[in-house]
Amino acid sequence: MKNLSYKGLSDEQLIDEFLKGDNSCFGILYNRYYSKVYSKCFSFSRNGDDAFDMTQEILVKAICNVSSFGGNSKFSTWLYSIATNYCITQTKKKRKQYYEDIVAAQQMLADWMDEEDYKARLKWEALESNLDEYLMMLSEEERQILVLKYRQNYSVKDLQDEFDLSASAVKMRLLRARTKMGQILSLQDAA
Repeated sequence: MKNLSYKGLSDEQLIDEFLKGDNSCFGILYNRYYSKVYSKCFSFSRNGDDAFDMTQEILVKAICNVSSFGGNSKFSTWLYSIATNYCITQTKKKRKQYYEDIVAAQQMLADWMDEEDYKARLKWEALESNLDEYLMMLSEEERQILVLKYRQNYSVKDLQDEFDLSASAVKMRLLRARTKMGQILSLQDAA
């Protein structure tokens, strides 16, 4: 029942007890800070499983290094800095691995495709990555009708209901929006 009396202790007092050999004290600190550390990790990883793993690593790291906590700052600040530094390091590692994977994949594609097909594919990928920017060059109505038709797979009937137009009016607006997008793409291609 000694553990129950520890719940009212400050972080620093719990650390002192932990360093004296009472391992249950770190369990209390773990419970106090788990959700905060997890939230920090999730804000970096945007993946629940990765955030869980990172949280475990950070808390184990804190346990292993708690003797280096000097008390110059609050324990929460010390733990937060460990969490932030760990998350930044992991993000950099993942980003580096991601780019290495992209380069390897592009190299594999280049090996499998002849050069002309490869260049066409890269041009298509560049177009896809800039499509939102090109869509912003359209009017709100043109952008909305294209997005609903081609990204959200609305039928002409769905678009009739959405815009309260006849089928021929929807088709005409789609044609005009596609034509204008074609002009924008031609200008961008020429640039």
